Amino acid sequence: MAQFHLAECYNDGAGVDRDHTKAVELYRRLADRGIPQAQIALGRCYESGEGVDQDYDTAIEWYSKAADQGSEDGRLHIVFLRAWFSFIGLGVEQSDEVAFNHWQEVSTQSTNPVIKTIATHMVGWMHYLGRGTERDEPKGIKIIRENRSDKFPLGEDECLRACWNSINSDSPAACKFFELCQLSSKRDWLCRHLMAVCLFHRFGTTNDRKKAADIFEQLANDGHSDSQLWIGWCYFGGRGVLADYDKAFEWYSKSAIQDNSYGQWWVGRYYWNGWGITKDHAKAAELFRKSAEQGNRYGQHYLGVYYQSGRDVPENIDTAVFWYRKSADQGCKYVIAELKELGEWP
Repeated sequence: MAQFHLAECYNDGAGVDRDHTKAVELYRRLADRGIPQAQIALGRCYESGEGVDQDYDTAIEWYSKAADQGSEDGRLHIVFLRAWFSFIGLGVEQSDEVAFNHWQEVSTQSTNPVIKTIATHMVGWMHYLGRGTERDEPKGIKIIRENRSDKFPLGEDECLRACWNSINSDSPAACKFFELCQLSSKRDWLCRHLMAVCLFHRFGTTNDRKKAADIFEQLANDGHSDSQLWIGWCYFGGRGVLADYDKAFEWYSKSAIQDNSYGQWWVGRYYWNGWGITKDHAKAAELFRKSAEQGNRYGQHYLGVYYQSGRDVPENIDTAVFWYRKSADQGCKYVIAELKELGEWP
């Protein structure tokens, strides 16, 4: 175990200069002696191409050696890889259902902080989009939101809503996630979209908002509503492209037309504030309602504001509180504060 921990030090650069080649040498000695932890670590090196040439088949061979000794971690590493292979059709028949089931298994059974977190995030996307399972957008959003952590700070706001937050994470989970999205980016639009999200936030990679915006716009032109939302955000704030409120509104509107609840919320905000267009509170209220009825906590908050103020809807504090509570139940702290002021929380 002392040799194994020394290998981990070289692998992570803890107390010594990082040296993946040295780490692989130490892992291999122990793996050849049948130590499951070293076999998994060596498999991980082959999977990522650190210290050796990347080779997924060899990675699976080492994971299998550990699994054959009863290592659940080794088995679930194989399941995790097979989920990605099935999702993008790499060496196997493409199947969203198989990918979903594999990710679900890793999400619920693994204790590995890297693959468990990534698998759970992808389970959220599968529910959100209805790929491999019945579509349940609120459930998918909830999974992605609750999966967010300091080691994997890619939650609802950073990933689905599109926001300014720059994550700047180089955690093992972030780096692994970007690596897998990049690997899969030419085979599946979602992987390419998520690769752009990583580039935008410097999540597991260097920051390149221009490249991210280019990817979002390509996917937006292909009709993907989440990419339309993101390129709208890029134009709205001048991130990776020149700021252009009109183009932002155009892309947000295309996203909203496809019933993207965040796109509906954003277009509603345009009509609410009159950003480059004539204010129209009736249209804003209609869009906030559509967003709210899909379970979007931001749409619920804004619809509650309309009912509280009686702006183009009948003033009704009970209905306002109803929508505020729905938003607050999803963790909106500023909505909880408003409910407290009204004496309606908890």
